[in-house]
Amino acid sequence: MCYLWPEENLEERKPRAMVTRFCVALVILSSCRLLSAQAEEDPQAQFNRGTDYWYGNGVPQDYVEAANWYRKAAERGYAEAQYRLGQMLAIGQGVREDDTEAANWYRKAAEQGVARAQHNLGTLYVFGRGVARDYAEAVKWFRKAADQGFVEAQYNLGVSYRDGLGVAQDFHEALTWFGKAADQGYSAAQFTIGLMYGDGQGVPKDPAQALTWFRKSADQDYPPAEFNMGVLYAGGTGVPRDLEQAVEWYRKAAQGGVSQAQDALRTVAGTGLPSAQHALGMTYEQGWGSVTIEPEAVFWYRKAAEQGYPPAEYDLGRMLADGRGVRKNEAEAEAWLRRAAEKGIREAQTRLETLGAPGTPPK
Repeated sequence: MCYLWPEENLEERKPRAMVTRFCVALVILSSCRLLSAQAEEDPQAQFNRGTDYWYGNGVPQDYVEAANWYRKAAERGYAEAQYRLGQMLAIGQGVREDDTEAANWYRKAAEQGVARAQHNLGTLYVFGRGVARDYAEAVKWFRKAADQGFVEAQYNLGVSYRDGLGVAQDFHEALTWFGKAADQGYSAAQFTIGLMYGDGQGVPKDPAQALTWFRKSADQDYPPAEFNMGVLYAGGTGVPRDLEQAVEWYRKAAQGGVSQAQDALRTVAGTGLPSAQHALGMTYEQGWGSVTIEPEAVFWYRKAAEQGYPPAEYDLGRMLADGRGVRKNEAEAEAWLRRAAEKGIREAQTRLETLGAPGTPPK
């Protein structure tokens, strides 16, 4: 199950002398005071004031003040303020976190047709936060928001149909809602459609269609789709086998935090492919998908560098020069950096200059 969680003194007036000759001025001042009071009581104005404090527009950003003004407008029935107040209560922004009160304000806004409030109320029912867990009630609110075109609700309604949560399981209906979200460019929905084509859920199994949908999602930098692109290229499923392409997609997925990508890179690196060895070294140096282990990074950089892979030659030289993951050795560092520089790695040339080594003549 993969549900989304929603993200968002007045200065005392100086006393005025009651002097007859200033009666006209007093009338004007009294009128201004009346207009000011009316403006403060106007829920639209209260909401706008809260928004100014939320974003820091013309005033110091102050979530406490924002919540206070949203509450004023919410209590007067202003739907958008009810949604914003619910949001702040749900995440404890400017107020004490209170799921029950958040659900109450979301419901008020949802009943007035605010799609975001309908969606967020649905998520509270999914997780049982502030309300009793009730998948059928979640579906009810997701559907209201989805019918308004709210993309996250369309996706979550698709999840409900796919997994049979709150409704009878129906892969065809799930695909319909995933498709609506995908048509709006929602990467998680595009990825999920790819999974359904890959597994034959509600549609004939079709690796080529799976690849198409994974690519749409991966092109938006969605890490799970990037990983699956790597799997398809590594296995030659729906596409000609291409380990270099697989490595590039695995690297992107690892950078996006997919821990399985590091294991996949290790498998390809074990075949001796230098690009995979270098990418695996990067995951260990940067802590992508695991903790940082610099000696392991050096180990894989060296394997790739010894095969003449220029980026690995540069990274090995850099690590040797800095003594990271390996004993500092400027002479060896210079040798590896020079090899990389001679193959056009500009960063290596720059690093040589910082070491005080003679530059590599341009070719």
